[in-house]
Amino acid sequence: MTALQSLRLRCRVIAIAAVCILSLATAGTGHCDSVVTGGLDAVEPGYMLGPNLLVNADFSSGLKDWTFDPSCFSIDGTGTSASLRLQEPCAQQSPFAENAFKCPPGLYTISVEVKTQSNITVQKKLGGARVRLLDAPSNKWAMTQAEVGTTDWTPTAKAHAAVADGSVGSFRAETVGPVAGTSWFRKLFLGREVPAPLQVFLLYPNYRGMMFSDQSYLAQVSIEVNPPAGMTMLQLHVALEVSDSAGKVILTNRVAPPANGSAIATLDMHDLPLGRYRLQGYLVGPGDKRIFAPSSYTIVKVSSAEQTSMKTWIDSDNVIHMGGRPRFVIGLYDTTGASLKPEYYTARLHDIAKAPINLMINYFLATGDTDVVDAYTEAMAPFGIFYLDTVSAFFPEIRAFPRSARAQHLDADELISRHAKALASNSRVVGYYTCDECASEVQPRTFHQYALIKQNDPASVTYAVENYPNEFQFWRDTVDVLGVDPYVLGTRQQESYVGDMTRSVVAAVHNARPVWTVIQFFWLSPLSHFPTEQELHDMSWMAITEGARGVFYWSYGLRGLDWGKRDPVLRQQRYDELVNVTKGISALEPMLIAPDSPMLSANSATGTIITKEKDLKDGSRYLISYNHSGSSVTVTFTLRRPARTISVVAGENRSISPDQSTSFKDTYAPFQAHVYKID
Repeated sequence: MTALQSLRLRCRVIAIAAVCILSLATAGTGHCDSVVTGGLDAVEPGYMLGPNLLVNADFSSGLKDWTFDPSCFSIDGTGTSASLRLQEPCAQQSPFAENAFKCPPGLYTISVEVKTQSNITVQKKLGGARVRLLDAPSNKWAMTQAEVGTTDWTPTAKAHAAVADGSVGSFRAETVGPVAGTSWFRKLFLGREVPAPLQVFLLYPNYRGMMFSDQSYLAQVSIEVNPPAGMTMLQLHVALEVSDSAGKVILTNRVAPPANGSAIATLDMHDLPLGRYRLQGYLVGPGDKRIFAPSSYTIVKVSSAEQTSMKTWIDSDNVIHMGGRPRFVIGLYDTTGASLKPEYYTARLHDIAKAPINLMINYFLATGDTDVVDAYTEAMAPFGIFYLDTVSAFFPEIRAFPRSARAQHLDADELISRHAKALASNSRVVGYYTCDECASEVQPRTFHQYALIKQNDPASVTYAVENYPNEFQFWRDTVDVLGVDPYVLGTRQQESYVGDMTRSVVAAVHNARPVWTVIQFFWLSPLSHFPTEQELHDMSWMAITEGARGVFYWSYGLRGLDWGKRDPVLRQQRYDELVNVTKGISALEPMLIAPDSPMLSANSATGTIITKEKDLKDGSRYLISYNHSGSSVTVTFTLRRPARTISVVAGENRSISPDQSTSFKDTYAPFQAHVYKID
C-alpha cells in the first residue's frame, strides 16, 4: 500500500467513525456489543425420511424391476458390491434406467452414490451422471447434481423433489449432456418426506427472538401435529416450556391440538425480567411420555432503548427500521467495478437516486473486501441508500469464493465472522444477502452462516431469495427476510404468478417474517420483452397486495438495464418508467407500513379481484388491488362506511364518483392493479 493509499484509508476510517458516532446519537450504528439475539437454536429439517421405496435398489436381484437399454447398462459386481454400470457412447442418445416403482403425489428425497471415469465431449458444455425424479404428465422434474470425472464414490442428493397432485413420479438413473466414458451408480434411494410429529414455529417475537419492551410480551407459537404411526390426535398433546438461563422451567402451556393438528399457542412473558429464555416444545403421548422434541428457540427480552443503538431491526409488523425510522423497502440490484474511492460510485448512484431507492444489492462487490464496501456505502449516504452485502459465495466449494480468503486459507466460518464483525460498525450496511435461488441442500450451511452473522453483527438482517415453491417453508428460520423472484415475462406463467408466489412465501412464514419480492426488470429471453411501465406497476402492486413488505428490481446492471447501453435514450426511458412506478410506491409509504385493517363489506369479484385493505387512524382508507385474471373485469366494492371522494393513486391520478355513498365501481384490464384512496 502506498503512503497516499494509507492516508486515504485512514481518512475514510476517521470519516466513517464520525458518521457512526453521529448515527449513534440519532439512528443507531449497529456496533452495539450489548445487543443479544436469539431465534431458532439448531437447524430444523421439519420432516423425516420414510423407507427406501425403490424396487431392487441394491441390484441384489440383478436388473429385475429396472427398464433400460442393454447396450448402455449392465451390472458391475455382485452381492453388496453390485452397482449399475453405464457405458457411453451407446445405442441410446440420452440413456437412462428407470425403476418400476411409481411415486404418488408428495415430497421425496432422492440420492445416489456415483463414480465416473468420464468426460464432457463438447467444450463449455455441462453434464454428468445423476438421478432424477420425473413428474408426469406435468413434465417437471427434480435431479441431483450431475457428476463427471470423479474417481471415487461421491454421494449426492436432492431433497423436496415434488410429485404434483394428479401426477405420477418415476425414478431414473441417467447421464445428461455430451458424456463419454463409464458411470457407476449405487446406493440409489427414494424416500418419502414425512412431516415431523411436531413442528413448532415462533411467530412472535419475529426478529431474532428479540422481544422489545415497547412491543407485546405475548409470545406466539404455531404448532403442527402429525400423529406418529399407531397414535391418534386424541392421544396427544403439546407441552411448551420456557426456562431461564439456569435451565429452570418458569412458564408452561399445555395445548390439546384440534382435529387438523394446527394451533396457535401463546405464552405470557410480561412478568419475566429482561434476559434470555429458552422455549422448548414437546409432543406428549399416553402416560405423559414425551415422544418428540423439535429444536428450541431462544427468546431475549430486551429494553426498547436498545433500538437507538441498532442500525436496523424489524418490528412486530414485519417492517424494517433503517436510519432510525420504519421503511417500506424499494430495492435495486446493480453490478459495478470495485474501488476504494467513494467518488468512483457517485455518478452512477446519482442516476439511480432519481428513483426513491432505499436499499441496494451489488454482488459484483462480493469480494470479502470491507474497504470496498465502506467506500461504496460512503458514496450512498448522501442519497439515503442502505446496503445489503452479498455473502452467498462465502463457501470454499463455490468457484466465486473470495480470492483473498482463499489466499489466506480462511474457511467459511473465519471469513464470515471477520467480515460481519468488520461491517458491524458501518451504519449503512444493514445486512447481508445470503442466498440467491439456492436449492434446499445448502439451507443447513446458510443457517450456520446466519448464526455467525448474528453473533458478529447482531443489529443486521439477512435476506435470501428462493424460487422453489415447495421449499419456501424450510427457509423460514434461516434468514430474517425471505424473498422470491417470480420472473414471468417470457415464460409460460401468467403475470399474476407474481402475486401467487408472493402469497406462497407469506403463507410459508405464516405472515410472521418480512417478505420482499423481486420484480422482473430485464429482458429474460428473445421470446420476451423488457417490462413496460404498466407491467412494472402491476407486478409491483400484485406483490404488495399479497403481503410483500418490500420490492426489489433486478437489475440496473449487467444483464438488466445495462443491456440497453447500445441505445442510451432507450435505456434512460426504461429507467424513467421505473422511477415513475417507484415514486408512486414511495409516496404511499406511511400507508404501506401501517397494519392492515378491514374497510370493505363486499367485493363483487372476490377471488378474481384480490385486495388489501387499510383503514388508518387519521380516518383515511386505502384499497390496494389487482386483477388475477387475464380478462377484463368490472367490480363493485361496498364500503363499511360512507365515502365522500375516491381517488385512484399510485400513478393513475384519476377519481371515481361513488354510485352510492357506500359503493363504487371500476374496471380492470387483464392483470391490472389499482390503488384507491378513500376519504
